[in-house]
Amino acid sequence: MLKFLKVALYPVSLIYAVLLKADRKLTVAKKLPKCVISVGNITWGGTGKTPIVIELLDFLTEKNLKSVVLTRGYLRKTKHPIVLRNGAAGVCSMASGDEPLLIAKSAPKAVVVVGADRYNNALTFGAEAKPDVYVLDDGFQHWKIKRNLDMVCVNAANPFGNGMLIPLGILRESPKSLKRADVIVVTNCDMVSKAGINNLKKKLFELSGKDPILACYGDFKYKTVDLNADFDVSLLKSNEVYSLSAIGFAQGFKNSIEKSGVTLKGSVILRDHSQYSDSKLNELIAQKKANAYFIITAKDAVKLQNVDSKIKEKIAVLTVKPQFITGKEQWEQTILKRLRFF
Repeated sequence: MLKFLKVALYPVSLIYAVLLKADRKLTVAKKLPKCVISVGNITWGGTGKTPIVIELLDFLTEKNLKSVVLTRGYLRKTKHPIVLRNGAAGVCSMASGDEPLLIAKSAPKAVVVVGADRYNNALTFGAEAKPDVYVLDDGFQHWKIKRNLDMVCVNAANPFGNGMLIPLGILRESPKSLKRADVIVVTNCDMVSKAGINNLKKKLFELSGKDPILACYGDFKYKTVDLNADFDVSLLKSNEVYSLSAIGFAQGFKNSIEKSGVTLKGSVILRDHSQYSDSKLNELIAQKKANAYFIITAKDAVKLQNVDSKIKEKIAVLTVKPQFITGKEQWEQTILKRLRFF
């Protein structure tokens, strides 16, 4: 069956490659009136892009710079553009998409503009905020906007998958495209041996001509589903606990839980970006012990704002921040240099 799927999907991957090249060749990139920093990847999900976007926004805020995030809003249920301000209180993830909503809640001083036409959205909605910088979320394959800095995230635990383009593999474009990147941030470095990291650094330098910045996740905190209060960690250490996630790299999430000091009884892994409902969550809870608890990601938490309060009591949210192992000063100085010379 697996061999048949490979044979069937191979032509689709070839068609995807041709369309990708044509899209890039035929698209005319337009310049925005302010500096544009893109954060993206070359694989489908699981690279830790969103935490890096939030870290970037926090850094820009520390430097008293106003940011506007331009993002598509993958799998959201509405088509019209939406603007998220001041933490996006009361906004439903179905309207904005889970990642844009998480960015807005995590970096409330930034303005997040959600919609497919990111260039026109920047001019129509973003300009109202008078930004100092535009942050182009998931922008490495977005050819319509010129950028001043391309930042690319690579998952150390699964950098290139099987080396094939989607749908046969997880690559959105060839690893050779990393030559276009100005900064490469390698995430989940704590999940790979020192020898493995050294081999990956060598490979990335061969592909891009640049030394990558190494990062992992830390500053672990458990929050309630609304993300506004601390969760009682003692409940997680005295009862059965399961991880529940609908993200691109569930193993990395489980690794972070273990590093935080909580022992898991098991895991429930759903398809990336899956939605939750009271009935689905009640069914999952019913399958476990009555006193069992679940740990979810912050990206999943924004989709649970309207679930029943009794369900929320059984759910803790693990929040993390990127921790730079090497290259933090390089990361900061590169950003500031591009802003200075814009």
